[in-house]
Amino acid sequence: MFVMAATILFETAGQSSPRPVAVRLNEYRAVAIDDREVRTALNFALADQKKKNRSDSAITLRQVLSAEHQSSNGDNFRLCLSLDRRGRADTARAVVHRNQKRQWAVALWAWGACGKTKTRN
Repeated sequence: MFVMAATILFETAGQSSPRPVAVRLNEYRAVAIDDREVRTALNFALADQKKKNRSDSAITLRQVLSAEHQSSNGDNFRLCLSLDRRGRADTARAVVHRNQKRQWAVALWAWGACGKTKTRN
């Protein structure tokens, strides 16, 4: 009886069980570009950039190329944007942070950080 129980135990232990997929905390995850919070983050980032350029016509949004969300001591929204920058096509990576008091701040604005986009004539 002991030998049989030991055999079953070792056979069960020897079988490979699926490993759980590692989930990294605070990882950015893709979100829909038409998400309400993404739109709020986008509008805040554009208004902040226009204020810094002191001109409403300095930049014009062409398209949101991607949007990602991260929960980390509040929320971070990482956006890849296609823009007209003073008449020329450009891209920008923006990271907009919303703290736990629901206050918004632009943590990063980096021109050209998303790579070049192809323009259609």
